[in-house]
Amino acid sequence: MKKNEEYVDNPGRDWIMFIVSTIGMIALLIWSPEWIWVAWPFQFTALAGALGRL
Repeated sequence: MKKNEEYVDNPGRDWIMFIVSTIGMIALLIWSPEWIWVAWPFQFTALAGALGRL
């Protein structure tokens, strides 16, 4: 990956973001399920980064 690109590969950070956003998504499902869509971009972007797909 080139150094001048915006995304820097850091799977550890992405896994932590994925876990935190999953916890947030579960909390939204419990207390306010109509807002679940708010957590999806964070969760799926972090998962893609953790799996090396970004």
